[in-house]
Amino acid sequence: MITVMVRRRQTLSDICLEVYGTIDGVVALAAANGLPVAGELQPGLVLECPDVAYDNYLQTYVRKNGIVPATRKDGTGELQQRIFTEQFTEEFA
Repeated sequence: MITVMVRRRQTLSDICLEVYGTIDGVVALAAANGLPVAGELQPGLVLECPDVAYDNYLQTYVRKNGIVPATRKDGTGELQQRIFTEQFTEEFA
C-alpha cells in the first residue's frame, strides 16, 4: 500500500491522477478507504492506495514530474489553478 495525504481542494480523482496517472483506480481507492467516490475529502486525511499500476507510462510521468492535481472549486466558485493562459477567455469554456 502507498499512503498519500490529501491536500487542499483534492478529490479522489485527483489522488488517482497523482498516484496512478489515471483515474482508472478511483473505485478501488474509494473502496480501500471506505469512502464514496464523489465524497469531499478533508485536507490532511491520509489515504491508503493499493500498490497497482493501471498505466505504467502515465504513472511514471506524474511521479517523475511531481504532478499533484487539486481540481475541486473553493467557496468563491473560482478555480485557483489555471491551466490556460489569459488568452483563453470565457467564450471558449
